[in-house]
Amino acid sequence: MVYEKLFFQMIISQYKKNNKLAGNKVSIKERIKELVVEWDSEGLKNYCQSILKNNDATASDLLKIIGDVMKFVGDQFENEDIFLPELIGSAETVKGVIDEVLDPAIRAAGEEKETMGKVVIGTVESDVHSIGKDLVGSFLFSNGFEVYNLGVEVTADQFIAKAEEVKADVIGLSSLLTMSMDFQKQVIEELNKRGLRDKYKVIVGGSPTSEDWAEQIGADGWADDAIEAVELIKCIMKEG
Repeated sequence: MVYEKLFFQMIISQYKKNNKLAGNKVSIKERIKELVVEWDSEGLKNYCQSILKNNDATASDLLKIIGDVMKFVGDQFENEDIFLPELIGSAETVKGVIDEVLDPAIRAAGEEKETMGKVVIGTVESDVHSIGKDLVGSFLFSNGFEVYNLGVEVTADQFIAKAEEVKADVIGLSSLLTMSMDFQKQVIEELNKRGLRDKYKVIVGGSPTSEDWAEQIGADGWADDAIEAVELIKCIMKEG
């Protein structure tokens, strides 16, 4: 992980050197990209604050730029140019600036934050694994979704109660243990019992799950990783 990060720092350093030699002014998007891949949380927060202070861009503009940058990072991961630690580091860096700088700025300016949809996610009952689910949440967040992360060992009742409370569009169920997979099925069964199944799209994920499993339990989709989860939910939202 340390060597991988050093490799990316070398790439960024060379990029900065080339731009300096060429006399190029780095764009807002390129600077944000540098800070994200360097995992420079404080640098990114300070930079976005300075952009907002100087009226060089709005918070909504910066959110769109960050979404584009995270797509770039996601593409790198899919192409195996970077690995899971880099993906997690970039996602956490972005989440920090959105939580602490951009969302507050949007509220203070009275802007209406554009949202792609509302997603309730969590790890199902009897399972305490959170990394994969948290990564999905971070990527959804940076792509413009409202995300309600319920944590781990979430019961069917808790998933449904939150979805009803926030008027969610999608419920995401994570399971990293074979013994906990059946709780994904239980959430769908409970939605059916309450007459709420058609109200929500339900997706499942986690290492022991599969597309066949999703079809077997009546889920609306399955994703193998965080990048696929974002694309799947985008498709689901377009389909309505």
